[in-house]
Amino acid sequence: MYYNTNQATPYAYVTQGKHRLKQYGQNVYMKNGSEFELELFNPKQTTILAKIKINGSYIGGGGIVLRPGERVFLERYLDDAKKFLFETYNVDGGSSEVLNAIRNNGEVNVEFYDEYVKPQVNIRTPFPQNPYWNNPYWCVDYISSPSFTTTCYNSTLGENDVLGFNYSNTKSIETGRVEKGSYSEQSFTSVDKDFNSYTTSISVWKILPESQKPYESKDIKVYCTQCGSKRKKDNYKFCPNCGTKF
Repeated sequence: MYYNTNQATPYAYVTQGKHRLKQYGQNVYMKNGSEFELELFNPKQTTILAKIKINGSYIGGGGIVLRPGERVFLERYLDDAKKFLFETYNVDGGSSEVLNAIRNNGEVNVEFYDEYVKPQVNIRTPFPQNPYWNNPYWCVDYISSPSFTTTCYNSTLGENDVLGFNYSNTKSIETGRVEKGSYSEQSFTSVDKDFNSYTTSISVWKILPESQKPYESKDIKVYCTQCGSKRKKDNYKFCPNCGTKF
């Protein structure tokens, strides 16, 4: 489930053996003792950072850097070479305190951050005199492709006293209770990059025990009330063995 659904939005899926688990909204279901991976993909033309929260807490101080078009199947914690493992246990479901205590169980949140682009600052002087003031004013161009804004200030005023000269190019180009399991041979290398402090998108998943999985019509087995034969196809109206109506 995604908060941002643009075409070029980074995304994450819960996988096993690099195959995506069937999704029920934002929920996926696993058996006790299952190990799994997180599929991370960057469809953008810029580098991004993925930070992972599991059971309500970040799995490490850093994150996974994804270059343009890169797909990674993350199977382990960042600070410990142990695979992701889903384990189940029983609690008192009638207690509000218990329900509050387990509310983060099985949560997987993947936050994506764009690489930081340092604004280019050009100071241009002098600027034409304002006919109503005796003070010259100076301008700063804040350039952050694909748009830029020019803001002008009076030389004797504070930086927050904006005079109102704003030019903007608005054209935009879009270019996408878990524990520790067995030992993982997956390894990482360090990258020296800076990223924005705010997210560009977030993927949210909830892993639940298979006992809570909702039933589908195909999961319901129908048997003949006369001879006990199983109905093999949903479109069978009569038992092929004895002819009794299902």
